[in-house]
Amino acid sequence: MDENRSVREVLAAAPATARKLFDLIARQADHGPIRPKAAGVATPPEILEACGLDVGDFYDLLRWLDDHGLIVVSGEYPFEEIRLTAAAAAESASTPTP
Repeated sequence: MDENRSVREVLAAAPATARKLFDLIARQADHGPIRPKAAGVATPPEILEACGLDVGDFYDLLRWLDDHGLIVVSGEYPFEEIRLTAAAAAESASTPTP
């Protein structure tokens, strides 16, 4: 993420679908249906089930969020784990996205 821009500013400039996906990732990381999993982790299956995007669009938006420093994706398909970055987690906890 550009050090001169806040998470809120990055999200404000993001495509609407990327903002919605970010919000869903934040919710699923804390309250997603897949258990057991580490705290703060969202997984592609639970997000895809909830978001209604096709797989290609989902991964394009996931890459956008990752490239802009809002999330970190670790692991290999089909076991990826998606986490908010520390800055995104802190700001999303205190401020709703635009």
